[in-house]
Amino acid sequence: MTTKQILDNYLGKNTRITERDSGNGYKEVCDLDTGDCFTVRMKDGLIERFDNSVQKSKKIQVETTTGIKQLLNG
Repeated sequence: MTTKQILDNYLGKNTRITERDSGNGYKEVCDLDTGDCFTVRMKDGLIERFDNSVQKSKKIQVETTTGIKQLLNG
């Protein structure tokens, strides 16, 4: 089943959406009627909703007067 078919069955109406593949099983789905966009993932025929932005932790090395420190930014 496609994302649109699952949403139509769940909401009980014909939805107008666009979807864009974000990679790793994630899709950005936008409702054309409301203008709301969400990041979703399909798993076993179910849709899981994530925040609008996927956060990744990054390690940053910073040079200070006492040496090099590693910071976690995320």
